[in-house]
Amino acid sequence: MNICSLVVHTKPEKGPVVSKRLEKMTGVEVHGGEDVDKLIVTVEDEGETVSPVSDTMNAMNGVKGVVSTILIYHYGGEESLEEMKREIN
Repeated sequence: MNICSLVVHTKPEKGPVVSKRLEKMTGVEVHGGEDVDKLIVTVEDEGETVSPVSDTMNAMNGVKGVVSTILIYHYGGEESLEEMKREIN
């Protein structure tokens, strides 16, 4: 499992449009920033059925309206989401 947080800079006034495009990508969630053209994004992959986070990040750079993608945080491990939840509780 890999979880990353990113800041995705967009062209001026393209934040809302880019946000919608990114949300269509598997494992991607946009948490805000559309109004200032700096999107706060998380990307998660788990298992072999989802493309690796690095592939998703590279694909984001090809989305129309994206200026840059900056990795802020990365967690990578073999633990499943259920194991992580048990540790927290």
